[in-house]
Amino acid sequence: MSALLELRGIRKSFGGIRALAGASFAIERPGIYGLIGPNGAGKTTLFDCVAGRQVPDDGEILIAGRGVEGWRPERLAALGLARSFQECRVFPEWTLRDNLLFALRPRGVGAALLRSFTRRAALPAAAGDEAMRLLKLASLERYADAPASLLSFGQRRLLEITAALIGRPQLLLLDEPASGINPGLIAVLADLLRQVHRDQGGVFLIVEHNMEFIMGLADHIVVMHEGAVLAQGPPDVVRADPVVIDAYLG
Repeated sequence: MSALLELRGIRKSFGGIRALAGASFAIERPGIYGLIGPNGAGKTTLFDCVAGRQVPDDGEILIAGRGVEGWRPERLAALGLARSFQECRVFPEWTLRDNLLFALRPRGVGAALLRSFTRRAALPAAAGDEAMRLLKLASLERYADAPASLLSFGQRRLLEITAALIGRPQLLLLDEPASGINPGLIAVLADLLRQVHRDQGGVFLIVEHNMEFIMGLADHIVVMHEGAVLAQGPPDVVRADPVVIDAYLG
């Protein structure tokens, strides 16, 4: 049986800067996975390669056994991949409900046409129900018909993540989802991700610097250092690894 996600010797440089130096790991079964490492370890570049925003210089990216390196983001989205970004991306003038419903539409729409759509047109009623279910899990249901501009930064982050979740992705990439969120909302975020994963499964791969958050959430941790995988394993094993402590956690 093919791994759900497998990276084989991924290399990527930008001029004379080597961002990825043969990164390799495989995810064999559904679960919540953490991707950690110091700044400059190559985590976001790795995400960009998997999500189609960058093309690796060398190596293979396989999703369920299919080579996808070089695929465009919209083609990967059709395969069941979704992601969030370090910078929060929502439509502030739209309601929370419409932000989620728009996320269900096909990708690849030109920016000039973006606002010409009626967000709710031609979507089944079940989509609205799912939007409200996710907003409730994120403690945002009371703002469903309010513009996203009224939300705090942390609430906007939760909205972005619920928009990534509404399409029931089989591979979800979250880039520092806890960054800039207060402790109360971090707890909401953790509960949201646990509940949605219990409901729909798939692979949630999360880049994170908040060690308390990711070690308490993830089933398995991958540690990157200088563009390659340094160690991986269950959170308690990784936390106690002397190599990891020396390179990062210490």
